[in-house]
Amino acid sequence: MIKVNRTKAIELIKDTNGRIFSVGFYKKDRSFRAMVARLGVYSKRKTTNRKSFAHKLDNSYVLVFDMQKREYRMVNLETLKYIKMNGREYAIS
Repeated sequence: MIKVNRTKAIELIKDTNGRIFSVGFYKKDRSFRAMVARLGVYSKRKTTNRKSFAHKLDNSYVLVFDMQKREYRMVNLETLKYIKMNGREYAIS
């Protein structure tokens, strides 16, 4: 397991370029959530003129597509614990 800081973790997620990855994080209700997700899914969008608040640069959320539930979800980057991608696991410190 490779240890990375939160800034590097954000870069790793943004650099996936639509590839599938796994994340583990704590939700608002403090329950743990593991998710298989990807960025860049546009086929399930309900509207093209509204943007999610996750697209704003001043918050700690990123909008991803949950591959298991087949819906969009928010990942809280402040409570992120791990990322798995390309056969590597990154622990967030």
